[in-house]
Amino acid sequence: MSSDQAKLISKKADGIGYLILNQPEKRNAIGFDMWCGIGDAMEEFTRDNEVRVVVLSGAGGKAFSAGADISEFREHRSTTEGRKAYDHAMRRAFDLLVNLPKLTIAMIDGVCVGGGAEVAMDCDVLIASDKSRFGITPAKLGLGYSLPDVDRLVRHLGARRAKEILATGKLYSASEALAMGWINYAVPTDELSTAVENFAGDVARNAPLSVKAAKLIVNEAEKAPEHRNLELCRSVVEACYESEDYIEGQRAFAEKRPPKYSGH
Repeated sequence: MSSDQAKLISKKADGIGYLILNQPEKRNAIGFDMWCGIGDAMEEFTRDNEVRVVVLSGAGGKAFSAGADISEFREHRSTTEGRKAYDHAMRRAFDLLVNLPKLTIAMIDGVCVGGGAEVAMDCDVLIASDKSRFGITPAKLGLGYSLPDVDRLVRHLGARRAKEILATGKLYSASEALAMGWINYAVPTDELSTAVENFAGDVARNAPLSVKAAKLIVNEAEKAPEHRNLELCRSVVEACYESEDYIEGQRAFAEKRPPKYSGH
């Protein structure tokens, strides 16, 4: 989806893939079609060898995302079948985002709450402008949060913070989010694009197989020991040693020049 009229805009340049939530009139609230599209985009980025790192952002400068598009709930979540289909689209989007074998960066400028905050939290690195605000607000809407959603909060921020965030429905400033480890960096608004481009560029210039191994092994390390895929960990490390890029890295180091990695 590359049209400016699309609710999702997907594009790429210089080894960086971009996925833009493009519903600024609703503060980039995520509807059913957008949940499906996020999953589709992650599959496309997985297949595209030119893309080495992915940046997710929201259009309009006021929000990364205000969460799920509640105006669609009557249409998509009023029946058991509808809720199952909606939840499946959401889970697919989250699973493909988390397991994308490339680093993902959330570029956050403005409101980042609810389902939007969950999308950002499932990215590997979160870089936000200093005007951004963060929250998970089911208590404000009379909703319950499912175990997978609560588990995400607990894994990233700990049980005490998760209870606080869910019970209060509070909006946190970028500096508060940084202090609690919700985000990696908070930068002035006018420096956000440059900060993200520089970070993404640094990742894109590194060996893709090494970045893939790092992400997948960290994902496995987060799991309980009995659930870790040890064969996956072994195979992605071995793939690095068997790659042309391993030879290129050594050669570039010896020749005192920047390496040119191919991902092979």
